[in-house]
Amino acid sequence: MAAMPVLSPLQVQDLFTARLDEICAHFEEWGFPLAVEGQLGDVAPNAYKKYYQLPLVDPQLGTSISLEATKLVLAAADVRAGDHVRVTGCLRARHLRGQVALRFEVLTVEPHDPGRQKVDRAERSLLDVLRGLSWQFQPYPDRRDARLLLIHSASSSALVSEDFLQALGGGWRSERIRALPVAMTDPHRIADAIGTCREDIIVLIRGGGDVSDFTVFEHPLVLEALSNCVAHRVLGVGHTANRTLAERLVDHSATTPADAGHYIRRMSGRVWQRQEEERAQQEEIVALRESATSMAALPAGAPFGARLRNGLILLVVGTLAGLILSRIL
Repeated sequence: MAAMPVLSPLQVQDLFTARLDEICAHFEEWGFPLAVEGQLGDVAPNAYKKYYQLPLVDPQLGTSISLEATKLVLAAADVRAGDHVRVTGCLRARHLRGQVALRFEVLTVEPHDPGRQKVDRAERSLLDVLRGLSWQFQPYPDRRDARLLLIHSASSSALVSEDFLQALGGGWRSERIRALPVAMTDPHRIADAIGTCREDIIVLIRGGGDVSDFTVFEHPLVLEALSNCVAHRVLGVGHTANRTLAERLVDHSATTPADAGHYIRRMSGRVWQRQEEERAQQEEIVALRESATSMAALPAGAPFGARLRNGLILLVVGTLAGLILSRIL
């Protein structure tokens, strides 16, 4: 014990650091690679040729490790954050400030399931679009001369436009309707057609079909165009079983083109009826005012009883006019 050297605290730290460096160096002797599966996380961009802390996450347990991967390897594999991948690399250790951390040097990267990767990317892209959309309800126009844009299939065999117009009825003159046929399988053309809307109401219709035929109504371009449209938006697509995300971005969703026509006809009838009621009430108010004015025009020497009677009549007329105005407003 007497011959034991006495060290300073700094020397103890240096001894511990040297021992850690020795332990980390032994990981270099592991010449065999390991294969790991997981989901690539996101990392802040940098100007280096390599990512030093690229997360690889277990989607089920949430456990993650940090990868060291060159940008060339990731670019060659065509993988990005969110993709499920299989990584081959070597296990290493890093010693930094008295701490030992796991290192995993990536040799190769490949998609775990290329088909699933394509679907996952499309879903993530769609979710990103939906998060960025700002939807606002557009009320049905309170005008009897409102104009309508009808977007329907350009196929000559499709009769959906006839079904819609028949259900719409004769209350809408042809000059108030602009029919625009488009290819219902092309999201770019549908989005462009929606973007041309300058009318008060826009109606997008198509008939039934295979489930795959309706994915166009979940395309980011179509959803964005519907979100930005300031007209009252009506969707009449397919049948009850064909539900799409576009239904969430319109003001009324009908199950069939004919049902969309019935909706427009019903709403137009309500507008007409309300305006007719308001016109009748306005005429009634005018008549009451004229009657009250004629009764109030009495000679200066009229008996007190006559003036009192006319005053009471004016009070009743004023009360009735107030009630009618309150109903209108």
